[in-house]
Amino acid sequence: MPIRSRARKFVSRRAWAIVLAVMGVLGAGACQRIGSRDEVAVNVGAPPPSSAVRNRDPGIPLAIPRFDWPPPNASAQETIPDKWLRKGNSTSLAEVANLLRKALELAEYSQLSYYAVPRGFALATHLEQIAADGTPLPGADRWKVGTPSVGNLSLLEFIAALAHAPAGHYRAIVFIVTDAEWTHSAGAPDEAQIERWATGGVTALPEAIGAMPFSEGHRATVLIYQFRKRGKEEAKFVAPSPLSAYVHLERGRLWKFLSSL
Repeated sequence: MPIRSRARKFVSRRAWAIVLAVMGVLGAGACQRIGSRDEVAVNVGAPPPSSAVRNRDPGIPLAIPRFDWPPPNASAQETIPDKWLRKGNSTSLAEVANLLRKALELAEYSQLSYYAVPRGFALATHLEQIAADGTPLPGADRWKVGTPSVGNLSLLEFIAALAHAPAGHYRAIVFIVTDAEWTHSAGAPDEAQIERWATGGVTALPEAIGAMPFSEGHRATVLIYQFRKRGKEEAKFVAPSPLSAYVHLERGRLWKFLSSL
């Protein structure tokens, strides 16, 4: 074959090789750009995490409000013996909550509210009227402050009603079940905290909390919040209470039921 013809074929093959190489580079670049656009679209389109989800304690579901933490100063407190709460080899927080609720109901506390605390829960009662020795007043007088009945009032409304109530003693009880270390916050519970307790609780413990194990580090602490009214004066928070938390629980029959369930 003449040299000129072979040269033309060689140049032709080289040209096609260059064209194919350029097309390959352009195609790869296009694919890369398409991939980049897809990634950006996904990133831009993904909803940013909400502050509620990002900042909340992972151990507290969004469906249940938090109790004020650490709890405000109490009139008295007592730790419930561990052996009363543990049943078998493993106990859940739901089982502990059910035991506390059962004891409260046997002692005729019918209005209860659950709140979240770190790795646990709080269970609060409404205020009741008591004698000076911690014994609940008999019959309807226990839930009555003049008129109307305390059983039909929120905790905040009850505090307001105390302004027109007869002189006497009043009590609310809060159980705290957690394995977190805590100390009381300074000062007595204020009006804002009382309002949150009255309106923010739920009537049943969420499954997400109930499924947690009642571990070796968990403990149940009962807090007594006592108020006293003298004559026409405003009701005042009593701290410390002249009675121990044990006496409050024993006179209210809670200690008896907690120890026997």
